[in-house]
Amino acid sequence: MSKVTAEQINASLKRFSQELAKCSTTEAEEVPPGWFTVAELAEEIGKAVCTTSERIKRMLKRGQVERKDFTIQLDQRIRPVPHYRMK
Repeated sequence: MSKVTAEQINASLKRFSQELAKCSTTEAEEVPPGWFTVAELAEEIGKAVCTTSERIKRMLKRGQVERKDFTIQLDQRIRPVPHYRMK
């Protein structure tokens, strides 16, 4: 069994951190027309986000809407957010 040197560990750690940095530089996707977030739908119908979310859950169970996550810009962060559209 060979010994691992500090230089090997540091080189491996540096390579690993570089790959992690590449993975975290996600870009926002363009959301196709007809897809909406819960917040957008809540604003449109004049209801609270919580109420709208519950209604969407019921519609999902009935198969009336479909869900897809899109990576979008929110404030300073880019993250996946569920979007919905009518079937």
